[in-house]
Amino acid sequence: MPFAKPISRGARSGGDILGIPTVSFGCGFPPIASALIAASIAILIMAVTQYLIFKKGRTDFLTPKLEELYLLLNEVSEHNAIQFNLNFRALGGDPAAKSQLSGMDDLDLYGLRRAKKIVMHVRLYFPKLSRAHQLVFAAERELNEIKHNILSGATPDPEEVMLASGQVGHSLMLMEQEIIRNRDLLLGANILPKFYRSTSAAEVANVRPPPPGDPFGPSPARKATNAQTTERTAAATSAMDVARRRKV
Repeated sequence: MPFAKPISRGARSGGDILGIPTVSFGCGFPPIASALIAASIAILIMAVTQYLIFKKGRTDFLTPKLEELYLLLNEVSEHNAIQFNLNFRALGGDPAAKSQLSGMDDLDLYGLRRAKKIVMHVRLYFPKLSRAHQLVFAAERELNEIKHNILSGATPDPEEVMLASGQVGHSLMLMEQEIIRNRDLLLGANILPKFYRSTSAAEVANVRPPPPGDPFGPSPARKATNAQTTERTAAATSAMDVARRRKV
């Protein structure tokens, strides 16, 4: 029986002698690291893609909600202007205005239908608008108390009616302004972080005073112009009468 060939010191393992391939950890680590890096990048790209898809879906869902809320605020503003007209006429003793106010349903008179819809939109979808909505709600509540007093036979000061109606319009304007300047944040459409710009106390306090005089009558400037026109017409008529008498 022939003797086996002696194993040299350069032989790595018995697997090389038997023809079985072996893995060297020194040579196999870089491919494993590359595979881990590639897998991490793939996971990161997938996560970013899913995040962008989620944000787009949320933006697409919230956009019609925000548009509907904005339209509701416009309807409240229009309702406020119409109600102010009726309230002021009723205080002046207009029987048609009083009859129209007393014939209205409470939900329409006090704007409760729109109020409920606005509350739903703010609480469910846009809670950051809660403070601005509270300002609108407080102004409407004060004006509704005046409406109730008018229908009950009381005669509040017309200036009080003007101030309350103006406060409702001012708070609506502030809420619309807050929606416009925070649109991306409310819809979740911003990629980079942004700060929410709430309505400041100075903006809340900056209420425009009502114009002097009857809001449905001519303005002071128009009254002065009408008086001047009347005087000129009278003077011209008098001059024409004098000229006719001289001819006669």
